[in-house]
Amino acid sequence: MKDAGTPAHPTGTEDTPATPGWVEDSLDRILASLPVAADKLASFRASYLDCLAGCGRTADLDRAHDACRQGFLRAVKDGLELDASTLRTLEQQLEQLELSISSEI
Repeated sequence: MKDAGTPAHPTGTEDTPATPGWVEDSLDRILASLPVAADKLASFRASYLDCLAGCGRTADLDRAHDACRQGFLRAVKDGLELDASTLRTLEQQLEQLELSISSEI
């Protein structure tokens, strides 16, 4: 039993926003098609997934997803050297992923 003076620490079972596992798998397949090593994409991937998880069931889910996607694409464009065609394909794939998320809710 904990003392009243001991701060509580979160456990692995506490509720935190998260995306379903299939979203991560789908995103990993999308990112694997890029000409960039996975370790260079890791922080971009994590930020995008966090953003999607934070969308939850907002009133305008499409707008929330759009903001996540645009932020991800800006960060990737600024941080990596990808050509316009690759970025456009990536954007289209992310849009399809987000549509799948919306249809599951």
